[in-house]
Amino acid sequence: MSASNPRKRWLRRAMATTAAVAVATAGMIGGAMGAVADEQEVDPQLVVYVEVNSNDLANVADYTLEDTGKAAVDMAMIFAANINYDGEKAYLHFNERVTETLEDAENQIRPVQAKGTKVLLSVLGNHQGAGFANFTSYEAADAFAAQLADAVTTYGLDGIDFDDEWTNYGANGTPQPNAQSFGWLATALRDRLGPDKIISLYAIGPSYTTTDFTLFDAAGTIDYAWNPYYPTYDAPTVAGLEDRARLGAAAIDLSQTSAATAADFARRTVQDGYGIYVAYNLTGTDQSAYLSGITEPLKGSATVYKAPAEPDTTRPTVELASPASNRPQSELNVSLSVQDDRGVATVVANVYQHGVLVTSTQTDAGGAAQAVHTATVALPDGHYVLRYNAHDTSGNVSKTKTQPFTIESTP
Repeated sequence: MSASNPRKRWLRRAMATTAAVAVATAGMIGGAMGAVADEQEVDPQLVVYVEVNSNDLANVADYTLEDTGKAAVDMAMIFAANINYDGEKAYLHFNERVTETLEDAENQIRPVQAKGTKVLLSVLGNHQGAGFANFTSYEAADAFAAQLADAVTTYGLDGIDFDDEWTNYGANGTPQPNAQSFGWLATALRDRLGPDKIISLYAIGPSYTTTDFTLFDAAGTIDYAWNPYYPTYDAPTVAGLEDRARLGAAAIDLSQTSAATAADFARRTVQDGYGIYVAYNLTGTDQSAYLSGITEPLKGSATVYKAPAEPDTTRPTVELASPASNRPQSELNVSLSVQDDRGVATVVANVYQHGVLVTSTQTDAGGAAQAVHTATVALPDGHYVLRYNAHDTSGNVSKTKTQPFTIESTP
């Protein structure tokens, strides 16, 4: 961060600095105290990337921990939005599927968050000249940070994940990466998001390799950094972000990495005190057995899967017990029997004469698997038609059936 762009520092950063001073002081006072300070308890978090071009983010909510019912996944990444170039500046781009995911937040994002999972937008290069590592001023970086912050606010997200892949630095006369650019961008985004949102670094590309992390408050700006190479176990090195609870060494591909390797990485994550475990490509299939090999070492519990209910496309069945055909009769006695395995909502029986509705009767079944509709209707002598059907709780409607009948009160 340049001296010409002073920015306010959030309380969390001050607290981190204070904690660091306290630990250093304890180390000077006595080695035993320093040793205790290093033995902090780490609660490892499972981070999962979801390719929304081919899978629904909502699938994340189907996985819970067997022992507690809590979410198995701590952070879910919408993969991915893009940093694009319009010939003059960088701008945030959403493809069709990312747009659909964000705009259908009620069904795609909120159920995941309701389970306790944080949802972040991962942002990726797009084979163009604009990237996170080649902004030439704080102001230019802040202009892009404003778009990122707006997306977080608009769609109710929990943060931004930076993935510096597939940027063609230098294309169309764009600058090459520099040591300050990503620091400017991350700092500007932190100041816009405040201390409660998450900023993570997928430690790849010039944003990781070219950035001088000593030029800005990395520990107060970036929450987490993790290994991007599947399947390897190797934590990134970020100056100022040495706390292992904020780093991830384990990185696996859920569709390519063996279950044995994934489980081994989970055990090593706990043993080595790292706070992040990264898994890529959660699909719509049941992957609970595989994930259990990860969550049992990480969280002490197997993962269970709740498959989404199959859509109900079966119509309810309805049978007519009356009206009776014997005469004389001066009134209609209707008796309908209805069944539906998902639940009956309503049963309707209407009387028509010469195509005109004479009377309508209805029963609210309240979702019962079986229902009976009865009605008694006094009618003048004449010829009539009874039409009846039933609606189930999923919106399916039975076939509408008809039954002619005659009211003849005089023999």
